Amino acid sequence: MRDKSGPSIYIPSDKNIFDALQHKKIGHSEVLRFLRNRGIIVSQSLDKGDLSKIIAGLTFDYNDYIHVTKLLENPNRKEKTTRTTLKVTSSNEQLAEACQKISKPEAGDESYKVVKKEDSTILVVTYTDVDFTKTELRQRTLKKCEVELHAVGDEVTVRMPANKKGKEISERVKDSLSSIIGTELREEVISLESITQAEARSLFFDELIKSIPGYVLDDVSSVDVYHEIDNLEGDEEDDEGGSTNFAGFIRKAALAGGSVLESAEFNQLHSRGFFISRIIWTVVDTLPGGDKVELEAQFGRPSSCTDFKYLVRGIYNYNERTQEHNVTKRTPSRVETGEFNRKLEKAAKSCFDEIMKTYIGTEDEND
Repeated sequence: MRDKSGPSIYIPSDKNIFDALQHKKIGHSEVLRFLRNRGIIVSQSLDKGDLSKIIAGLTFDYNDYIHVTKLLENPNRKEKTTRTTLKVTSSNEQLAEACQKISKPEAGDESYKVVKKEDSTILVVTYTDVDFTKTELRQRTLKKCEVELHAVGDEVTVRMPANKKGKEISERVKDSLSSIIGTELREEVISLESITQAEARSLFFDELIKSIPGYVLDDVSSVDVYHEIDNLEGDEEDDEGGSTNFAGFIRKAALAGGSVLESAEFNQLHSRGFFISRIIWTVVDTLPGGDKVELEAQFGRPSSCTDFKYLVRGIYNYNERTQEHNVTKRTPSRVETGEFNRKLEKAAKSCFDEIMKTYIGTEDEND
């Protein structure tokens, strides 16, 4: 039976191998180790290019090919997460059935696995991502996409990777669940598309960074701001009836440093109608000796403030000896990521509801 999740077997050329070995992910020591395992002893003074030429001239079997492709993978790559809420009453059995009955593509290397937990159902899709813009040995990458469904009361929470594959799989699951329940599902997402005020869009992030349950704001290290330039031709006429042309304009800017929201540069941009579209900040556990966590949130489409997604970037452990947080952050565990994702989602939903209540209500009164 043909493997549905692995890379296809083909014979890499000398150039394919050489180009792959030149990638920064493969270090000088890895190239030396590869030759040593082949029984070839070379001087460590040889540079990586010369060593790569030696390897490219050797006979490559399938295991060698797999070894090199694994070196080119990035297992620690952090994928942002997004969430949607379905307004429907469903049981865990129905969620599992919906995952098992999703329509699978006729073509493509994909495998599906349904994992049931106490309070959630997870659909794990293993697939091969193909990117022809990369060199040959980096074009096919084995990836996993996990879509988690959690039913509480009259709502079903769907959590997925914030990428094209995650959205594609989640759409299939929603269609499958809709056919099982026998009704069209109403979906709720965090989107500020209906609110055009720049101060409201920035206020959402300003409140979010201070609303993580059990944590207090420590610092804001990076902010992306965006300004939609509308009606460029509408205000071009001057007092004499002539016209003026925009020599140029700035639509977006990125600010990085410390206490970015208090900087003069941010305040200047904010006063000109720019609003926050992406933010990176750290929060500290309120308990004594608690860790510091770095978080990120953004709208993937800043012009409309849609496609909200978030990420737990890392954790700075508290050092009992120095009584300070470590300078180097570590990768959060799967359990920690899930915990902080839920805290972020809860805070984002609360801030979103408050913003909608305040500004949509104000607009309705003015109308």
